[in-house]
Amino acid sequence: MALEETRLPAIFDELQIGITLHHPETGAILDVNSRLEELYGYTRAELRAMRIEDYSSPAERFTQERAVRQIREAADGRDYDFTWQIEQANGEHRWVQVHLTDIEIDGHVCVVAEISDITGYKSHENLLQLLSRVVRHNLRNEMSVLLGYTDRLRSALETDRFEDEIDAIEAIASDVGRLSDSIAEIEYITNPNARDRTNRSLESTVRAHLKDRLGSDTDATFTVTVEQDTTVLADEGLDFAIEHAIDNAIEHDDADTPSVDIRVEHDAERGVGIVRILDEGPLIPDIEKRALEEAVATSNIYHGSGVGLWVMKSCVESMGGELTFAERPTGGNVVSLCLPEAGPAA
Repeated sequence: MALEETRLPAIFDELQIGITLHHPETGAILDVNSRLEELYGYTRAELRAMRIEDYSSPAERFTQERAVRQIREAADGRDYDFTWQIEQANGEHRWVQVHLTDIEIDGHVCVVAEISDITGYKSHENLLQLLSRVVRHNLRNEMSVLLGYTDRLRSALETDRFEDEIDAIEAIASDVGRLSDSIAEIEYITNPNARDRTNRSLESTVRAHLKDRLGSDTDATFTVTVEQDTTVLADEGLDFAIEHAIDNAIEHDDADTPSVDIRVEHDAERGVGIVRILDEGPLIPDIEKRALEEAVATSNIYHGSGVGLWVMKSCVESMGGELTFAERPTGGNVVSLCLPEAGPAA
């Protein structure tokens, strides 16, 4: 039997993890088990004709060349373990753990990839990071300030001048309330079984949010520019991310009338729709942006004000997208929510 005709033994179909069998040189898929077809949503015949980019999340930028290199090294005896976000045939995104190792079947050396769905684990890991690195510090910091104001309030009561202290306490209580809302939002998106995703227009979603804003007591002004609308497969996490992005743009702008510019774009080459929120406020501190990517310990100089950034990042990545930051040429921030466009309707 030729190497290209090598198949997995039938017993592999009884496994509860996905298995792909690869050619040791070309990296081509030779065979898959039933669980892998269920996980990816593609048949063995379809997968054999696809490149790895075709079923990778756009945010991953996982290339065929990289996969072939790893498969060749695994064929030489080096085991590989890595996490990867896939895009299923229905447009959903799942996190998987991959283990590559060599195997001999019918006298041929091949490479087996063991693929386990770890979406639930990955989501809860993000939640724990949020609770440990940001929320816990925020609560401790806010409560310390609150206790300080109670002492000031006692002194103010003696002179009947306590309006400022009460205003400060109300502001702190409001911050803690928003923190509680953020936790609820993270809990929602970290439960992969609770999400109900539908095809949604980015333009319509943005305009719906602004309609609500214009009906509130905000003093901010908004402009919307739509270069090209995009339909994305999204859940309520899209609303959370846009709301936090707009909130941050308004709250951190010291102007009497904050100005927020929102742009809806489409990148055909990457296959993504983009919502950009541009503000005129101070730049987002580097330490808050690094805290989204690294194990940055909270400290006296990091006050955890990046909770909204955490919610935005978690929401966008849960839908297979990417959150990026840039400096606006005229001053201010550009926060970009990039989401993969939805596939054709079934």
